[in-house]
Amino acid sequence: MKTLRLTMSDRAILLSARFFARLPRTAAEAILEGATVSTHEAHDTLFRQDDPTDDVIVVLSGLVRLFRLGKDGREADIAVSQKGEMIGVNAVFLDRRATANAQAAEPSIVARLEGGKLRQLAAEDSDVAQALLELVCHHGKMTEDCLAEDRLLTAPQRVANYILSHCPIGSESFSFRLPFQKNVLAGKLGLAPEALSRAFSTLRRSGVIVKGRMIEIRDRQALEQF
Repeated sequence: MKTLRLTMSDRAILLSARFFARLPRTAAEAILEGATVSTHEAHDTLFRQDDPTDDVIVVLSGLVRLFRLGKDGREADIAVSQKGEMIGVNAVFLDRRATANAQAAEPSIVARLEGGKLRQLAAEDSDVAQALLELVCHHGKMTEDCLAEDRLLTAPQRVANYILSHCPIGSESFSFRLPFQKNVLAGKLGLAPEALSRAFSTLRRSGVIVKGRMIEIRDRQALEQF
């Protein structure tokens, strides 16, 4: 891991993120004061579950995987955070211990914001408090959506929904490149890698062709009806 200074490009990414875009510029600048940047190789650990932490992390590039470990050592993926997404807000406002493990899924750069400063500004500035509330509610909705998909959809249906979310409006056939490795997609969808492979095989009947990280869809309607 290398620690770097916040560049103008980094600041631009941060200020366009969901949380900061909601804030007046003066409040955003106050939060960014003292922020640091660190680089990580794939599989580097950013923090471990239950570790003391008082940083909020914002992904500047790459992917950060959040997961929990069971007593038997099995991993349960919670989220895959991408550019502009914040990690660790719950911890700095609860008992200042990490609620999950965070690992770089690929070479990544992240910004670290001071939790103490964020708590202070939230107490003093209603704009900061409101932006944090909206962010936590957004994360809560994402968790609800994931839970509902896990309970209501089969593995092929989850994969089909993910593919359709990349379909351009009005297109009946299209192709796109997965933005990350298949094992990361499996975790994002709450599937084991072998379950993802079986889902792709099942979706082949609906015109889904997978070659490496390239996915081709030949019949959107067939996929929608799956």
